[in-house]
Amino acid sequence: MERRQSDQPRNEQVPSPARSESPPPARISVPSKTVLVVDDEAMVRDLLTEVLRLQGYNVLAAGSAAEALRVAASTATIQLLVTDLMMPEVDGLELTRRFRVMHPNIPVLMVSGSLPLLHAMSEPDLERFDFLAKPFQLNELLQKVRTLLEVPISLST
Repeated sequence: MERRQSDQPRNEQVPSPARSESPPPARISVPSKTVLVVDDEAMVRDLLTEVLRLQGYNVLAAGSAAEALRVAASTATIQLLVTDLMMPEVDGLELTRRFRVMHPNIPVLMVSGSLPLLHAMSEPDLERFDFLAKPFQLNELLQKVRTLLEVPISLST
């Protein structure tokens, strides 16, 4: 039986499926930046930690402001603090103030499901500060993290 031309295998390339309009964010390059994530809700803290680690960040996690301050005191290099606004005992704004005693000028991303205190966000000691309202898309989180990390840190006191 004779094979016809159309029955023969071909080495044609199959076109790849169309990519989505919003490609996933590119991973950061080495060396990795260190991010301290603070949230009293373990599920939220674990999600933020995992998402940032998958993007190549070195992530430290804490379940309370007190734990975060212990981590900050024992870690020389932290480039970003990501914290929940509403936590028991010490809220995210007070944590930011205490954290910056040890790590001045480090940017902060405040994450919360409640509206921020607008007057507090304009206080001079909260420079390099941004807010992310829950619920949010993971690409929103990553964009804010990258934006805060891209701004050079002032060495002036």
